[in-house]
Amino acid sequence: MTTQADEKVVEQLAKWNYKGHQIPKYIELYRRLLELKIEDSYLPTVNKHLSKIANSFTQGEVILQFEDLLPHWQPLEKLFQQASSVVAEYSPSNGPEFEKLTSPQFPLHRMARAWYQYSLPYNTDEEMGIDSKALSLCFQAGFHPLLVKYSEALSPLVNQESWRQRLCPVCGGKPDIAFLSKETGARWLVCSRCDTEWLFLRLECPFCGNRNQDSLAYSTNESQLYRLYICEQCRCYIKAIDLRRSEGEVLFPLERILTLDLDRQAHEAGYEPGWVAITSSSEH
Repeated sequence: MTTQADEKVVEQLAKWNYKGHQIPKYIELYRRLLELKIEDSYLPTVNKHLSKIANSFTQGEVILQFEDLLPHWQPLEKLFQQASSVVAEYSPSNGPEFEKLTSPQFPLHRMARAWYQYSLPYNTDEEMGIDSKALSLCFQAGFHPLLVKYSEALSPLVNQESWRQRLCPVCGGKPDIAFLSKETGARWLVCSRCDTEWLFLRLECPFCGNRNQDSLAYSTNESQLYRLYICEQCRCYIKAIDLRRSEGEVLFPLERILTLDLDRQAHEAGYEPGWVAITSSSEH
């Protein structure tokens, strides 16, 4: 996926008539976060740095480390502040909790590193008075425009036949959605952070690596367009779209919203999304 895909999703969400009623706040929030962009004044610096990073990819280095992302932090700081401001508008607390995120005392770089390395602590509400899920959402939205831009340039350099790992080859993120290709039905994963797509085994859990077919399963809807893959070993799930049964263009940023009922079904059955960015230890 690309920044153009995000723009198409924003346009479609803005035109939605939600059964004659007001658009739900979670959809409006999602649209506004997708609208975040790197400011034009920062683009020359980001593009120059991206060219340098692309050279290392051609030499075989994959997965952007935290230190690789930016030569300076103004673009990310700006995006994080904008994301925090938007999330605050839709938060029940909507006040001092989010003001802390833009204060000089907030350890932005340390927490950004923790989020990127999947080691953001659960107890940020106790330590800083900030809900960990809200903080993770702010980082997810703030990093997204930058990581998608990197993915546009770096994902074509990935050797799909040799990668086959459970982490995104560009940013090391976890997948939150998958698809079966229209041509062969091969399963591809989509990164929850930068939307990079990579080829992966059909009969393996993309989170714990379980290949025991007795503890792997999937269910599908009546049209067989959507699938819900579950793993009994780690109790995680991933949503998937069978492109062989789709018509027209499929935009994964939009499908994340269209398939929310699958998330509900999985949650009610006792499964968790394996891509969530709040974990107790780093996986890099």
